[in-house]
Amino acid sequence: MMVLLGLFMITACGEDTEPTANDCSGEVCQASAGQDETATSVPAAIHGTFEMEFTYAEPNSPIAQGTEATFTISANTLVVSIEGRDCFSVENPVARFGATSGNYTFKAACIEDIAFNVSQNSDGSLNEINLELASGPGFYGQFTQK
Repeated sequence: MMVLLGLFMITACGEDTEPTANDCSGEVCQASAGQDETATSVPAAIHGTFEMEFTYAEPNSPIAQGTEATFTISANTLVVSIEGRDCFSVENPVARFGATSGNYTFKAACIEDIAFNVSQNSDGSLNEINLELASGPGFYGQFTQK
């Protein structure tokens, strides 16, 4: 009986947590490398779950400045949970426009014409996540860690 009660408590408490790569049941975008892009994978140094805020927004951005989000980064998948929107995942990161290491772009074209450019600092830590156009060059703003 105690085992069942403990299992129920763990399950009930888990309902209020942010989604992770294992429990996001939203849409999955499977991107592919386009012109001037190369398939890549994200290094382990920036794998994890990050609480972030959209701290800079261009006037044409589809996301308002101050919006909070949770990102779960792994080698080939980015799970995105943006405040007020359904959770979704993007698979198959690319290096874009001749970018060298340190920038990993997940194109969420199946959701909107948006992409998430995961930017790594020179010390290997997560810098920011830029919101860009999936279809080509363009910048909407950036998420930074809270």
